[in-house]
Formats: sequence, structure tokens, C-alpha cells
Amino acid sequence: MLMHSKGKNNQIWSLTRLATVGLSLAALNLATTNITFSQPVVAQSSHLLAKASRELPVVKSAALGVNMNVPWSKPVKIEDPFEGNYLGIFDRNYFWSNFVNNNARVVVISLWSRNSIRVLLAYSARNCAYRSYYHALLAAPECLISHNTLKITNLYIKIGEQIFRLEGNNGTFKVSNELATALKNSPAKNVTIRLLSESGETVDSQIGKRTVEAWKAVY
Repeated sequence: MLMHSKGKNNQIWSLTRLATVGLSLAALNLATTNITFSQPVVAQSSHLLAKASRELPVVKSAALGVNMNVPWSKPVKIEDPFEGNYLGIFDRNYFWSNFVNNNARVVVISLWSRNSIRVLLAYSARNCAYRSYYHALLAAPECLISHNTLKITNLYIKIGEQIFRLEGNNGTFKVSNELATALKNSPAKNVTIRLLSESGETVDSQIGKRTVEAWKAVY
């Protein structure tokens, strides 16, 4: 009886070990299958990101200037040597206005990125004096054109019924999560902004419809 019982127990133990080994092999196969299927997905995502990055225009500096030549109102990849690489949108608006006691040409240039908004306010004023040339019986104007910029300390953005007031440093303003959401969901039409300079001048300007539409790619 004892011999028979021992043989039976060995048989049961062998079956148990076979079952355990079988389950382990099944789990290994399942894990291998998961790994095999996940690798192409990661590779495909990396490929799409690389492709999108290659298709964007590249701007080598984030610095703003009146005579800068960049793609306006469309997403670009900025590769700045000091700030690194990121996505941004350049916007420009210019108009004539009675500004600082002169009929000036005002230019508002801005750079919109996920973390910050950078603004440059520049203006060109023409001061003319008339001098008579008796030998030609003419009075011809002599004009002096001056180019200046103003330091912007406050930026107001009106989106629908919401008004965002931003305090900045040297024309740079941080973008909060709330503002980013509002910019992303802004209707595709011009958006009014107000700039307040350090010396107290106030300038109202517009962000064009094309830039507003492009915000969705950044925010």
C-alpha cells in the first residue's frame, strides 16, 4: 500500500510541475506578444513627430526686430541658441496713429509660444521743417525720421468676454494654463490686445485671424 501511494504522489507532483511549466510558457508567450506589438507603435509615433518637425519652417532666433524676415501667422520651429528649440508663432501689425505727440507709424510684433508671449512695440516719427529756397522760389520740407521702441510692462488680451491682464519683464509675459486654454479655444477672428508702456503710453492693437487660428497648434 505504501509503495502504491508513493507512486501515485509522484505522478500527481509531475502533473503539477508540468502544469506550472505550461502556465509559465504561456505567460512568457503573452509577454513576448505584447512587446512585439508595442514596438511598432512607439516607432510609428517617433516617425510622425520627426516628420512634423521636418515640415515646419525653422527660425534660428527668438529675438524680435522691426526688420525681421520670418513666416508670419503660422507655426514655426524656433531653434534659438540661448532658449533652445520650441514651437512658436510670430505676428505683426502696423498702423498710423497720433503717438507720443507725433503722427507715427506704429509696429507691434509678438511671438506666441506655450510658456510665454514676447512683445515689441516700435514706432517711427517724422519731424519736418520747411526751408525756403529763394533761387528756386520753392519751400521744400526737410524731415528727420526717428525710430524708437517702448518697454512694455503690461499686456491685456480680450478673448470674448474674458480679459487677461499680464505683468511682464522686458516685454515677456508668462502664459498660464487658463490663458493657454482660452487662446486655444478662441474663435477664428481678430483678437484685441492692449499694451501699456513703462512710461504710461497705451496702445491698442489687433492679433490677426490667421494667427488666432494657428494658436491651436501651440496651445
